[in-house]
Amino acid sequence: MTQRTQRRVTPDELPSINQKLRLVCKACGQRHTYDVGTIYVWTPEDEKDSAPAACGFSKYFRCRDCESAGPWEVTDYLKLVALTLRARTGGGGDGILFATPTLYDGTIIQSPALGEEHLLRLMEREPRSAFLCTRLGNVLRGCGRRSQAAAWYDKALALDAGDIEARYHLISFAVGDPDYPAASEHARSLVRHLLDGCKAGSEDVTRGIAVYVVDILRKAPPEARAELVRVAPGAAVPPEITFIRTLLAADDDQDDIVNEAADRLLAGEIEPAREQLSAVVAVLTNDDGASIELIPALRELVEQEQLDVRKLTVAAPTDGLGRLREKDRHSVILFDGKRAATWDVRSLRELFRGDQAPPPHMDSYPPEYARCFFNFEKHVISACDIEGDRTDQELESIYSALRRRPDGRNHLGPLHDYLWQAAALMLGMHRLSQAEFESVVGALEHSVRKWAHRPVSRNYAGYLRDQIV
Repeated sequence: MTQRTQRRVTPDELPSINQKLRLVCKACGQRHTYDVGTIYVWTPEDEKDSAPAACGFSKYFRCRDCESAGPWEVTDYLKLVALTLRARTGGGGDGILFATPTLYDGTIIQSPALGEEHLLRLMEREPRSAFLCTRLGNVLRGCGRRSQAAAWYDKALALDAGDIEARYHLISFAVGDPDYPAASEHARSLVRHLLDGCKAGSEDVTRGIAVYVVDILRKAPPEARAELVRVAPGAAVPPEITFIRTLLAADDDQDDIVNEAADRLLAGEIEPAREQLSAVVAVLTNDDGASIELIPALRELVEQEQLDVRKLTVAAPTDGLGRLREKDRHSVILFDGKRAATWDVRSLRELFRGDQAPPPHMDSYPPEYARCFFNFEKHVISACDIEGDRTDQELESIYSALRRRPDGRNHLGPLHDYLWQAAALMLGMHRLSQAEFESVVGALEHSVRKWAHRPVSRNYAGYLRDQIV
């Protein structure tokens, strides 16, 4: 017997075309013409070269008389021979495929309906097998029976919520509809299970699913992004939301972002290397205060009032309704947790020191500027604690105003005044040139802009809570 190497394909890999053949049902003997889709042809491995080829079909159909799935015999034999010869000589299209259709376990199937019956028989022995449900979903999806496939994927997830292959296909269905709430729910769950180490049948399939979900998340429209990162007020931010937030905020080459994020998913890493946060922690735990260089007027006040310079913040007076209240922004109330003092500041410009140029990549939050960024962002969180999370659009406008016109008139409300005072404290504690100040605030403005989803969103405040609180 001659040894052959034959291509094997699973039913969900087959192209979808329309093609009719006259067949006889071997169960009841009745003949009818059926749309069989792609015809695949192979030589049975236990037959000689002279034996007739076996054939199968990509479309789902059953006998019109007895509802049997088959098997089938071709009565349009001459038509089948002509199609096969034309394909072998290069004149055919997708109508003929020289391959053996098999299921995951190597079972050769003549049609998707026969594959369905084989898998249902296996399920009788293993009724709680999510794996088999997903395999059946794949067979039905491959022949265009999407609603039935989705039902089997849902059954798979009911049995095993960590079946990432079933969830992957449900995401692709939802994206195609488009059904953003369903896609968002499944995408969040898929991210969570990938972070937890759930895998598909092979490493290649697992990585393919990770790359797919990362790419889909990156391409999500604004209305879907808002759904993806939504967390109930007061609820803890789960790991998958933190992963998605950092993914959506990434600003680099798209392919690099996707591949790096897929690697992190498979490694169970919620966030990228947290250079920004580690730098902040390193600076804030440095008790020698080496990075602090007080401006003379502030040094005098600190010494006079015996303030702990490492714990200084700007106090945020409120009105009787628990809102930031209007006040003279030039009178900055400083508080170290125990003592308070008022520092009079005429302008931010008079606090600029030197002519040092900023580094070219301020958006990466260089460690030497960690205290500066932290100073701004901790005050944003304080304001949000008082009045609720502020919108990305409002914060972007305030950062932009501080960068372009540090001492310009306030048309943006009490929060603008409060962050102006936070900027004064930052400049009073750290030697910064005007160019460095503009670069620091510009980086914050850029960060908010990356989180903003029009028309209104509050994602930046949520991100800060993850990083700081």
